[in-house]
Amino acid sequence: MNYEIKFLEKDAIEKVENDDAAKSMIDKDNLILASVFAMITPDNNVLDKWNVNYFNGETGELTNFLVTHESVTHIETSKRVHTTEVKSIDRSNVAIPITKILSSAMDKAEIEYPHEPNKVFITLHHNDEYKNECWTITLFSTNLFLYKIKIDAITGKIISSEVKHLLK
Repeated sequence: MNYEIKFLEKDAIEKVENDDAAKSMIDKDNLILASVFAMITPDNNVLDKWNVNYFNGETGELTNFLVTHESVTHIETSKRVHTTEVKSIDRSNVAIPITKILSSAMDKAEIEYPHEPNKVFITLHHNDEYKNECWTITLFSTNLFLYKIKIDAITGKIISSEVKHLLK
């Protein structure tokens, strides 16, 4: 799948944190940066928007902002989504840009994943298992196979990869 990256995750986070309305919500509810998410599809292969998610440790709610070059929009605050602690993303631990991460993931997928991806999910989050910030790239195919790659956000090293069928 061909794709083009026009908007970086770090720019989306900065845009949220510099937006007066979003900043007010983040400060008022003592929210922490929990994850950053984007999706690429054959219909929209340009990465030009991100969902930036903030977690409220007291209520367990997740607040989602859709961020583009032009705007920051509060999409929703979902009811309790986590019963366990969510750790904040430490932005200083995100050294490898999404451009290199996605390129590395797609190169690995060409070797290990014999299916044409229909959707690509990109998530940056803190991973408790690896005790570090982690990119998770998940490729979905129309025949219900998925390929999940976890990449260390500091080193760019592929931590794990696996192919699964959704019905197994």
